[in-house]
Amino acid sequence: MTEAMDSEVDEQTPGTDNDRSVIDDVKTLFDDGITYAEAEIAFQKTRLSFAGNHAKRIAIFAALAAVMLVFALFALVFGAILALAPHVTAWGATAIVVAALLVAATVLGLLARSGTRDLRALFKAEDQ
Repeated sequence: MTEAMDSEVDEQTPGTDNDRSVIDDVKTLFDDGITYAEAEIAFQKTRLSFAGNHAKRIAIFAALAAVMLVFALFALVFGAILALAPHVTAWGATAIVVAALLVAATVLGLLARSGTRDLRALFKAEDQ
């Protein structure tokens, strides 16, 4: 029984092999932390690359959709001019379509300006 007690005392006595074990454990923990950080960095790089590739595709599709929308609007304007030309002259049809587009642009511009003012007021209120 005294041998068991002596071994317990040896395990707890400073300056024995157990101290080196704790140091080794701390070194291992530190190495594991570095390994984890490297793996996390590699994962985030891969994730960013994946997102970047998808963002490129999204941007291309959005640009093509915008181009198609512009073409559709041109066709609508041209069609409106052709449809109005028999009722009024070609110049009259052009003037009507241009006036309608200018009115629509003015209304949309005023709505955008109003939204900008609301947004500015919101940020000014948060600052104070």
